[in-house]
Amino acid sequence: MPIVEFSNLNKQGNIRTRRFWQEKSNLSINPKGLGPSIFFRLFKYDHTNRLPPSLMTLGGKTYIMPGWQEVLPQTRLSDINWIKPKVKRAEVFEHKFESSSSDKVYTAKAYVAVDGSRKYTCNCPGTYRAKDRRCRHIIEIEKY
Repeated sequence: MPIVEFSNLNKQGNIRTRRFWQEKSNLSINPKGLGPSIFFRLFKYDHTNRLPPSLMTLGGKTYIMPGWQEVLPQTRLSDINWIKPKVKRAEVFEHKFESSSSDKVYTAKAYVAVDGSRKYTCNCPGTYRAKDRRCRHIIEIEKY
């Protein structure tokens, strides 16, 4: 049987919401004394962690793991809606530079993360000679 969310307006006009495990296949409500509006819907817990959900009972309470979200004791895995996060990848921009003293071609790369941070690499010997590891190729692509 599913988890049910029941909401109604009390005398003061505030919404009161309760979640419970429905034992029977049908639900009967006596609207007397419950206020002017009654809302009823099937309920599922949302789990947004990148790891799949699991249930754990500890000290008489049930939790969705990972995340330690407390749930009703009768909750099953089918009552959990797993929202898988989208994988965020960094963009890589590659620039080729010809050597001024030989026929070699050096590759400088700019890695742009999702949050906007940037990292630079280059395979020329000037990268290892510079104290701050910024060769002239990296300084050139930092301007973009």
